[in-house]
Amino acid sequence: MSGRRILIAGYGTAGRSLAEDVSSAGDSVVGYLDDRLTGVEILGTLSDVEAVVIDYDVDAVYFAIPSASGDVVRDFTSRVTRAGVELAIIPRTYRIMSRERVSVSDLTDVDVLDFVGRAPVKHDMVHARALIEGQRVLVTGAGGSIGSRIVSQLAALDPALVVCVDRSEPAIFRLGQQLGSDPRVRVEIADVQSESRVAQLMAAHAPDFVFHVAAYKHVPLMQANAVEAFNNNVWGTLNVMRQAEAHGAKRVVYVSTDKAVHPTNVMGATKRIGELIVADLGRQSTSTRFSGVRFGNVLESEGSVMQTFRQQLQSGRNLTVTHPDITRYFMTIDEAAQLVIQTATTGQNGELFVLDMGDPIRVFDLAQSLINAVNPQLSIDIVGLRPGEKMFEELSYQASSVDATTHPKIFVLTEHDDHGRGETLAWVDETLADTLQHKITDEELRARLRAFGFSALQ
Repeated sequence: MSGRRILIAGYGTAGRSLAEDVSSAGDSVVGYLDDRLTGVEILGTLSDVEAVVIDYDVDAVYFAIPSASGDVVRDFTSRVTRAGVELAIIPRTYRIMSRERVSVSDLTDVDVLDFVGRAPVKHDMVHARALIEGQRVLVTGAGGSIGSRIVSQLAALDPALVVCVDRSEPAIFRLGQQLGSDPRVRVEIADVQSESRVAQLMAAHAPDFVFHVAAYKHVPLMQANAVEAFNNNVWGTLNVMRQAEAHGAKRVVYVSTDKAVHPTNVMGATKRIGELIVADLGRQSTSTRFSGVRFGNVLESEGSVMQTFRQQLQSGRNLTVTHPDITRYFMTIDEAAQLVIQTATTGQNGELFVLDMGDPIRVFDLAQSLINAVNPQLSIDIVGLRPGEKMFEELSYQASSVDATTHPKIFVLTEHDDHGRGETLAWVDETLADTLQHKITDEELRARLRAFGFSALQ
């Protein structure tokens, strides 16, 4: 038979369906690899791939085991690379088959989880619907990648109104175009730092729930613009929360980041202060319930490493990694959005939640797996750590602080705070008196942040 000789890893439904497509494309399937089954067509286990490639003169290997863990995928990828033949990692959604390689367009944020070692967490949105249906909701940072996904998922829960707030005209315009003419959705241009504008929006729309997503998040940029980062991420957060409480909101959910744990950069420090504000306001308020959600790295979000990798793959450029041993936790945009909404249904005032995201992943390994799947001619360039960048991220300050909730993949964090009741708010108000009027420099602010307790801050 003419065409290429293909070896398929996986004798399940995906593998056998793939074989039909391979044959229809004029290629031939020499056989299968499988760790659980035996038979005439099964030529060995996954660990036998190098020998089978040689013995059967294989031109390309297709990996068709959607349920495989990231460790299995990475180990198999390394073996095929050593064998010196092409490899296609079949996405979990199984859309491509009769081609020699995965294209960049075939890689979705969910598919990438094949490389990072876990299946996406699906949340039970029944309770969320019961909570949101018929309610008025306001989302800040609604034009961003995470904020817009939160908006679309909220709109599916039959709210009375979703108010989408963002200061970016292009972002909020795009969101309005995507949402169409839904009468339950309003888009508003506003800066969360504007006390009068936020008060106006809260008074006009009287939201029952507020999801505060708006923030500066680019680590190197915020490191060089500390005062602006503080004003936006700290004052903007405090402003939204105080106005939400003043105008009768039932619940406020704050979106944080794993960079808030032992922060070494200004962005992380500002997000940690936001968490402490949640705790302080939660202890003080009797009418509004405040909570926070701490994320890992969100795949495909604006400025994420996966977005960078995708752009580099599309242009045929080498992938850039800051350090060969740097690790990160990863989650999808849908997971992030669902986590935010889900946590509005549970917990006590002032609590902070985190998602079980499996083990941290070496970014270098993720980059190499993507190269192997898409374009083996590319390589990885090590470009050095960026200002304020950590080698690894943490989800909590100590393991003992992580406690179970009613959801098996969502945990509540109980973390020690060296500052007494109300001390964070007092310090924030004092610092804002200087930062909002630009009475201190970026370096002076970084010194204040270190003195406040962020001793590792660069």
